[in-house]
Amino acid sequence: MSSATTMMMIASTAMTAIGTIQGGMQAKKSSDANAQRLAISAQSKRLAANEKATREARLAAKRQGNMRAADPNKLDSIEDSAIEEELALLSIRHSGEVGAIGDANSASLERFKGSNAMSGAVVGAAGSVLMGGSELAQTFD
Repeated sequence: MSSATTMMMIASTAMTAIGTIQGGMQAKKSSDANAQRLAISAQSKRLAANEKATREARLAAKRQGNMRAADPNKLDSIEDSAIEEELALLSIRHSGEVGAIGDANSASLERFKGSNAMSGAVVGAAGSVLMGGSELAQTFD
């Protein structure tokens, strides 16, 4: 076998290995970016739910004040209203937290996918190098 052919085989093997690693690095970079976006989304959902709950709490206080002003003797109605308002606030916060947890879990999954892509690329590159070495060795037999 000529030295030019040998050099071409070595270069081909190296390019395959480098390409595989580059692909893994890009997949990891993409997964990391998606994970960051999802983490930001999770935080935004928590903040939005808390802000909405705060606004609803203010409105509930106004409604209860109006009920007391209209008829201070209806304490049962005012108490029932307060309980319902508190349940509504808890529901708002819970809904925001459920969405945030979903996004946080998706972010963790994206990070895991990126890590696996990089590991797979390294293993694939090693396999390419071994295959190229094997093919080169066979040409010398």
